[in-house]
Amino acid sequence: MFNTLPARNLAQLLQIPPKMVLNTLDSLRSVLNVPEDECQPVRLFHLSFGDFLLDSQRCSDSRFYIDEKERHTSLFRKSMLHISHLQKNICNLWGPGVLITKIPDDTIQKSIPLHVQYACRYWLDHWQLGNPVKQDIKTIRQFLEQHFLHWLEGLSLIGAVSNGVHIIIALEEILSVSCNTH
Repeated sequence: MFNTLPARNLAQLLQIPPKMVLNTLDSLRSVLNVPEDECQPVRLFHLSFGDFLLDSQRCSDSRFYIDEKERHTSLFRKSMLHISHLQKNICNLWGPGVLITKIPDDTIQKSIPLHVQYACRYWLDHWQLGNPVKQDIKTIRQFLEQHFLHWLEGLSLIGAVSNGVHIIIALEEILSVSCNTH
């Protein structure tokens, strides 16, 4: 993950029952900071624990080892599902040109929950670090054709337009290479 999330938002991002996430996190409290306040993000006590889980030489127990490329691919695909539900005027604003400062924060949080915000910001990073396949490029193209403006609106509302600019620049390069190889 590129950013921390509260347990319930992590469950939403991964599309698994919150109880399953909480049970798993409870058994890892010695290496994870799992706050009692469910609005606070789950954090590693030591960054080296994450490194340990990703290294097949060090983490020889297959129950704990994480294949980084597979996880990134999975997070990319989950992120695409979430951001494909974005829609025009997602916060039901009263008109175009409304200043973001005039939109109550709880309206944005309700309309674009943390797991969707995460997906908006990091879907391409996960794709690039995963095991991309040809179908993923089709998924990206379809997303851009149908939801590009909705995604930009979402990024604007969460104050992450700069992320979008970087993603668009990277996408331009990726898709032009893809077009030239087909």
